[in-house]
Amino acid sequence: MNHQKSTFHSFGHFLNTVLALLEQGLRNLLSWQKMNFANYPYLHKSL
Repeated sequence: MNHQKSTFHSFGHFLNTVLALLEQGLRNLLSWQKMNFANYPYLHKSL
């Protein structure tokens, strides 16, 4: 019973780490898209 509990705990920790990394990646992607979108008219004008 105790072993199962510790396995579940480490799995929960693993999930939290994965979720944190995904959230960070998503934020980076969104901020990059915002910057790209903000620069788009300037890029379009230069063409």
